[in-house]
Amino acid sequence: MVVLPSPRPALATRGGRGRRARGAAAALLLVSGFVWCLACVPAGKPAATVPPPPEAGPAAAVRRERAYLIDPLEGYAAAIDPSRREPIQRAWRGLVESGSVLPAQQAAAELLGGGTANPPAQVLAAQVDFVAGRYRAVVDQLLPVGDALPAYTASQLLLGRAAELLDDVPLAYAAFRAVAARNAKAFERAGELHPRALGMVSERLQGAVRAGRLEDAGRQLALLQSWDPAAPATLEGTRTLAVARGDRKAELAAIKGLAARRPLDRQLLERRGELELQVGDASAGLTIIQDLAERHRGDPALAEKLATAKWSWRLSLLPRDVQEAAQKPELDRADLAVLLYWLVPEVRSARPTAGRIATDVLDHPRREEIIRVVNLGLMDVDPTQHRFSPSAPLHRGLALRAMVRLLGSYGRGIACLESGSGGQANICQTAVACGLVAGDDACLPAETLSGADAVEIIRRGLRLLGGA
Repeated sequence: MVVLPSPRPALATRGGRGRRARGAAAALLLVSGFVWCLACVPAGKPAATVPPPPEAGPAAAVRRERAYLIDPLEGYAAAIDPSRREPIQRAWRGLVESGSVLPAQQAAAELLGGGTANPPAQVLAAQVDFVAGRYRAVVDQLLPVGDALPAYTASQLLLGRAAELLDDVPLAYAAFRAVAARNAKAFERAGELHPRALGMVSERLQGAVRAGRLEDAGRQLALLQSWDPAAPATLEGTRTLAVARGDRKAELAAIKGLAARRPLDRQLLERRGELELQVGDASAGLTIIQDLAERHRGDPALAEKLATAKWSWRLSLLPRDVQEAAQKPELDRADLAVLLYWLVPEVRSARPTAGRIATDVLDHPRREEIIRVVNLGLMDVDPTQHRFSPSAPLHRGLALRAMVRLLGSYGRGIACLESGSGGQANICQTAVACGLVAGDDACLPAETLSGADAVEIIRRGLRLLGGA
């Protein structure tokens, strides 16, 4: 009998060869894919690698920020008991050498638990918060320390870094700046943050002025002035706040600094000339405007400014008390008499023909000017009581009437006077026609009058007389 071989081994052999063939094909496919991927990488450039995730935890934070985690006692000028000094330094060394947070936290808590002020322990507690990423807590903890001890290096250095990581650049800069002379890292950071800090505080100042918060703006300006008084941002801030406050002397000081940096800026020069004439050196102001008018011949606006500058220069030559009257925010009747007397040559030189008496000015310090103006018919006396009322508020209508009367007395061929001179309505019409005021809206006969406005009305009137 013939025995046939069993088919299983043969099947098994074929299956093994099939599995080996499939494995070889897979390996070939893998190698081919790898070669293809290599071909995808641009020549000369290494294949991109995924960056490792940033280190986390207190130890990693210590390594990254070690320069800011200095001995809590550094820069602390007061004496400290050895029983407090040693635990602070031991805990600090454990924190910065091995990232041991808990011992430092416990040491700080024990030292602060008695209620006695202990700034180095506060710095140690803040260092614990810092390596834990609690930057706001660091700022809250160290701001009072910095206010009390501005030269405390360990406190200000950490406060500056925490504020910087919170993007509070002005606070960071202030803290670093306070100890920049004592610490190289603080010096470096202060130098790098200086322009950004000035820019941010300047923006805060401008925003506060726009919102009408002038006290807040003043605090921002004080910062700028303490950091860099000659910086353009500081000078611009000084100017902005001065304009908002109406402080022309402060504005002039700022513009002088800006003009020194921008000597060809016409706008700055014009404003400086105006302010010099008003509150500074009148001769310097006139020279500035004259130079500008010479440089820009044919410019009608500058020609007008030059005429005004010459007038202001004339004012600067008057007695001090007359200049003070010209600067009052509200005039009285006596003030107008003084200004008419000193600013209008015809008033001083004319011989009065009338003999009106004002009983209430006989002992007045401006008696001479008042009597002259009254007896020239420019201002009135009460016909029944014979009183001038020198301290009564001056209204615009009265000033305009006095100027119209003056033009009628000393002018020749002034056509605008034909508009009439009786009644307030006609006074306004005449004043507008003669250019004493810019228009009906500027007449406002019942409103009080400032010295500057009175002087301008007189100047416009003198121009019609050929004298200004």
